[in-house]
Amino acid sequence: MINIIGLGAGSYEELTLEACRTLKNGNRNFTRTKETEAIKYFEIENIPYASFDDYYEDAESFDEVYKKIVSTLLEEEKSGDINYSVPGHPLVAERTVRMLIESGVEYKIISGLSFIEPTLNIVKKDISEGFILLDALEISDLMIDPKKHIIITQVYNERILSDMKLLLSSIYGDEYEVYLVVDAGLESESGKKLKIEDLDRGHFVNHRTCLFIPKSDIKTILDLEKILKEVEVDESLEEISDEFMTIWNKIRVGNRYGYWEMSEIFDKISKK
Repeated sequence: MINIIGLGAGSYEELTLEACRTLKNGNRNFTRTKETEAIKYFEIENIPYASFDDYYEDAESFDEVYKKIVSTLLEEEKSGDINYSVPGHPLVAERTVRMLIESGVEYKIISGLSFIEPTLNIVKKDISEGFILLDALEISDLMIDPKKHIIITQVYNERILSDMKLLLSSIYGDEYEVYLVVDAGLESESGKKLKIEDLDRGHFVNHRTCLFIPKSDIKTILDLEKILKEVEVDESLEEISDEFMTIWNKIRVGNRYGYWEMSEIFDKISKK
């Protein structure tokens, strides 16, 4: 069995009692990275552990790193129960944990404070009405719902940040303001409020960087579909839907080749 332990988003003092007990249960301890303040607990309590930081240095992609980590853990588990600790909460934006669960191995989740709570503290937003958590490596424009707050993780280098600028600009426009959050929950945490057009202006990012996009009232494809269904027309809904999707596909192609932004289209429609 693998005990999957959340180390929380901040210092070792925020570890749960269950996490502390599990880390000292005598099992072999593995941690995804030692680049977290909570790792001090291992040192204070003289708990032996092995980290996978060297995997990041040798691999060409994060996918390769995650597969190698999971493969190692599954092989180690064959020799007896082990502990695997990760920053934050194990079930929040932790791909290795998701891969372990999908492997079918027996596991137990030990909770920790995720990065979401300190991120909200930085941006001062209430997500009680709902929010969306997205991975920058798997995101598409169809996943974006501007009527909800959105947190985008895995914004760990300038190339990804530039990709997010292009994607978000096509939906919200260049002037819309978002938050670039680094090291949420740590002593080094920071949050900048930026216009989308300024996202690729050489800001510091690392593997603990995320974007927070506040909800907006801009018009979206979902709004147009809702209006379409409510309008009484002579033609069948299926025929109108076919015509609508033809127009929509042309809009997306034009956006892809830079002829216009999605936000421009919806802005003009909302003014008619």
